[in-house]
Amino acid sequence: MARRPASRPSHYSRSARLGELLREIVASELAQLDDSRLELVSVTGVDTSAELSRATVYISVLDTEGSEDALQALQEHRLILKGAVAQSSAVRRVPDLVFALDPSIAAGERVDEILRSLADED
Repeated sequence: MARRPASRPSHYSRSARLGELLREIVASELAQLDDSRLELVSVTGVDTSAELSRATVYISVLDTEGSEDALQALQEHRLILKGAVAQSSAVRRVPDLVFALDPSIAAGERVDEILRSLADED
């Protein structure tokens, strides 16, 4: 297998490229699943471990009260989603999928709440 010339830098690391690929595949497959708990779920990003054996799929749920139900549904459909990744990609070893709520959503809401409280004080 030929190596890429050293003068041509890669724009993204392998883990970043894999994360983006996984995000696209999982988001597409979520739309195909027939589970009402996943109707308001969006995939916001994927972080892969350095050895590419584990991928944390970050989600946001429009109805925050259904967050735990959505995470439970994703856990139940984990093997189906992993199979879809295996079929839709050319990766040798499909990473284990772990699902988590996107912490940036909660952080953004907290900042918004602080800004509103500051505006109320004025």
